[in-house]
Amino acid sequence: MTMFNSRVVSASLLALLMAAGSSQVLAQQASEPQAAPAMQASDISDKKLEKFAESLDQIMEIRQDFTAKLEKTGDPAEAQQLQQQANEKMLETVQNNELSIEEYNAINQAVQNNPQLRDKVISMIQS
Repeated sequence: MTMFNSRVVSASLLALLMAAGSSQVLAQQASEPQAAPAMQASDISDKKLEKFAESLDQIMEIRQDFTAKLEKTGDPAEAQQLQQQANEKMLETVQNNELSIEEYNAINQAVQNNPQLRDKVISMIQS
């Protein structure tokens, strides 16, 4: 049963990881249309990966908070303002964790394309 719970948590984190990462990419692309440079797992230091995992964990919390707020509003203007606030908060989170938006996006892309790296990030978030 514990193994099953661990798999469910890992699957949930993976889904959130991809959702949070993709929303971050979309937020960044809306303000500055730049492609994230390709990054290999071997190019990512453990320190940078930890900063990415910390950022991602905080971004998931921001998304949950703002999703709850968005569900409560019926006003499109307020919803747009909430989305802008969430995007700004996510960008600030990445920068506060000493990553550039480009680094975050490049690491996110590498994590999505590399199962071992993804597992490592999930482990970092869970601990």
